[in-house]
Amino acid sequence: MKKILIIEDDAVLRENTAEFIAGENFEVFVAEDGLVGIQQTLKHFPDLILCDISMPNMNGFDFYKTIKQIKSTSTIPLVFFSARTENEDIRAGMQLGADDYIIKPFDFYELLKVIKTRLAKYETIEQFNDEKFHALTDHPKLGFYIYQNGKLLFHNEALATIFGYSYDDFQSINFVDLLDDKYCNKTKILNDFDRCLKDSKGAISFQFEAVHKTLNTVFVELYGSVIIYKGHPSLVGNIIPLADKKTVPKIVTRPEEIPIAFTNRELEVLKLICKGKSTLETSEVLFLGQRTIETYRANLLEKTDCKNIAELIMYAIRNTLITID
Repeated sequence: MKKILIIEDDAVLRENTAEFIAGENFEVFVAEDGLVGIQQTLKHFPDLILCDISMPNMNGFDFYKTIKQIKSTSTIPLVFFSARTENEDIRAGMQLGADDYIIKPFDFYELLKVIKTRLAKYETIEQFNDEKFHALTDHPKLGFYIYQNGKLLFHNEALATIFGYSYDDFQSINFVDLLDDKYCNKTKILNDFDRCLKDSKGAISFQFEAVHKTLNTVFVELYGSVIIYKGHPSLVGNIIPLADKKTVPKIVTRPEEIPIAFTNRELEVLKLICKGKSTLETSEVLFLGQRTIETYRANLLEKTDCKNIAELIMYAIRNTLITID
């Protein structure tokens, strides 16, 4: 069920609008001003926000500027509504990046149409990003995961293969299912995961014996870094199989890799690569020639010792040079 947040200081309009939207099979939350709206946004992470402009304590414009500065809420679509019809108000709202603008008084079914249109558009964008994300993480041998609250929210096919599963079968596997006290200290590993997730810049690395689908074990090494994914702290990283036990399993709170010095321009190119930009698109954004961009891409691969762009993106994620939202 999609979540809608309504921020409106008019109590009658707020409650009537909430009642109508809830009747259309949405989960609805309300706030009487921008300050309460920020609290509700951070608590519920709505799929869409309907926000009045003229409100006490914090108006709609200041509310929107605030949530745009918070990475976990910056992409939530927002529709402004206000009784004022001056062109400068509409222009100001749209220039901030609002998705739409409705003038009060409005027809509830007109509002519903706007809500469905904006949600459909956002879902299309999200699906496109997901498809691109899957393509970038589909390394044939390097296991990739996103971990949150004891579950693997995302994994690639290589990760499933490491543990003897098909991609679809691995969907039902939780991280704890891979741990067994006969082969590793399950409680310690899970506690270290929890401690790491409480550190916004935390990272983790250890080796352990995991349970294979055949009920044998597989010796693996896990790397992870803390990011904010869909509004919550999560671990994102890689799992690779090891031939044998060469070192004692260890937990670290920071990446062990020696920091690599990147120029500002290299970081700009790297971030655009991670967004899926081609050489041509990157050159257009940075106003540089395509040959220059190719040189930067080659330098990044050489510096990081990555064999291809997919490995480079994983390196950037693992070392928190970029984040996934």
